[in-house]
Amino acid sequence: MLSGNDNLVESNTAIGNTNGIVVFPAATNSTIRDNVVVGNPPIQQSNSVPAGGGVDLWDQSDPSNGNTFADNMCLTAINAPCPAVGTRAFPRKPGG
Repeated sequence: MLSGNDNLVESNTAIGNTNGIVVFPAATNSTIRDNVVVGNPPIQQSNSVPAGGGVDLWDQSDPSNGNTFADNMCLTAINAPCPAVGTRAFPRKPGG
């Protein structure tokens, strides 16, 4: 999410990308919830470029920007909660 105010990122599946969901500094008062964001980067990239630095959830915004993260399923995160327990999020088939 590059910028904007009151964005909603909900019920998405992001698997096998260089990064999963990234919130850039200009995004404010946004909600990121119920997403399945795992395997970012994919294991092939992680093994071939171990210092590549991909992540499932990455909040680059200032904590005062009012962005919230809730009930996302992820394995790795920077400045965003990544629960090690089940959430309401579940994988979805593309186009379905």
